[in-house]
Amino acid sequence: MEQERRYSTLIADQFPELNIRTVESLGEGYRNYAILVNGEWVFRFPKSQQGADELNKEMHLLPLLAGRVKVGIPKFVYRGTQEDGRPFAGYRKVEGEILGEDGIASVSDYARERLAIQLGDFLNDLNACPVETAIQAGVPVQQLANEIHLLKAAAERQVFPHIEPSWREYLNRRFQAYLEDSAYTRYIPALIHADLSPDHFLTDCHRSVLTGIIDFGDAAISDPDYDYLYLLEDCGAAFTRQVMAHKGETGLDARMRKISLFVTFDQVRYLLEGLESKDPDWIQEGFESVEQDRRINR
Repeated sequence: MEQERRYSTLIADQFPELNIRTVESLGEGYRNYAILVNGEWVFRFPKSQQGADELNKEMHLLPLLAGRVKVGIPKFVYRGTQEDGRPFAGYRKVEGEILGEDGIASVSDYARERLAIQLGDFLNDLNACPVETAIQAGVPVQQLANEIHLLKAAAERQVFPHIEPSWREYLNRRFQAYLEDSAYTRYIPALIHADLSPDHFLTDCHRSVLTGIIDFGDAAISDPDYDYLYLLEDCGAAFTRQVMAHKGETGLDARMRKISLFVTFDQVRYLLEGLESKDPDWIQEGFESVEQDRRINR
């Protein structure tokens, strides 16, 4: 409640015309705190410099995508400054309700097919944005193989001492499978969302129409296949294949094997973040996620 009061005071001081009547917390993420003002304006407040950089990226990139994608995306109207000099920003709430990680399991076959078509269209529209245009808007070029090399080294230092030999062997195999296969590390770079989770999908009340996509803070120039990571992790292989087919992808089996490696790396990254935070619950969840990944790919 204290945070909501502090943030609403910032908004009222810098945007008195908004006439704040209600303030509701939308939750706290790893890098941002979000509130809903008057039931229609979403304000995001970065908690770190990384969060501030990502918000600035979104504010430059999203106006360029507004005419390119067929679903709703945030359109920033309010841009303010926090006490520490970091920005905050507000946009009119994008129509729809969050689908959520478990949402795809509860929709009908018809709705699932329709969502797959819309997601395939969204990915095609996103990937079609000229790379140079995105770079000029502040979107970074991701050197994916280099990042995975660094992730492997960090895992060897921080994770391997805490796990049994069979786990280490498994993770080594997964890293080597990606890094030693030139087909995986060779791709045509494109603009990607990079955090395309159902937690960022907005749908209608029947969960059969994709009305919007939010949270472009991780957007990058990278391997387009990376955008299937959270679809596979949260929505399953069958739905991921549906989206890929509607996007017009070929060689789905090979692509799915590569995406499953991205899921493994994401679990390792999550565990590393838990170890760095020294949060015991986070660490426990991280180890459980890596173990589940190992069981799936055994």
